[in-house]
Amino acid sequence: MSDYVFLVGDDYESNNKEYVSINSDKGKLISIALAASGIPFKGRFDKDRMLFNYDGIYKESVDEIITKFTSDEYAEQRNELAEHKGDDCLYFLPDVAKLLRMTEGTLRRRPMDIQLAVCKRYADNWYCDTYTIQHELKDF
Repeated sequence: MSDYVFLVGDDYESNNKEYVSINSDKGKLISIALAASGIPFKGRFDKDRMLFNYDGIYKESVDEIITKFTSDEYAEQRNELAEHKGDDCLYFLPDVAKLLRMTEGTLRRRPMDIQLAVCKRYADNWYCDTYTIQHELKDF
C-alpha cells in the first residue's frame, strides 16, 4: 500500500461478513458507490489497492458494483458514460426507459426537463447497483 491510506465505511454488526481485496485505482469511486447503495462496509484504499469487508447479504450488489469498475465487460459503458455525462446525457434515455420498465417513446413524451433530470440522475448513479439506480429514478 502507498503512503496515503484512506479509511472508509463504518462499523456494523453482521454474522455474515465477506472480505474483498481488489487491485484497482478506483477505491474512492467504489467506496462512494457502496455508500450510495446503502451497503454496510468498512475498509481502506490507496492509489493501487482496496481492502474492505461488507455484510454478506449484499453480495450480489457488491459484485455488480465491483464488476462495473473493473471488468472489460463494462468498459464500453464506462467510456460512454465519460463521453455523454454532461449536457449530452439524453444519450442514456433508452437505458433509463429499460430500467424504469417503460418504452422509450413513453419517456420521450415526458417534458424535456424531466427527461434531462432522469438521464442525469442515471449517469450520476450508474456505478451503483441496479436496485439503487431504479430507486433513484423512480422519483421522477
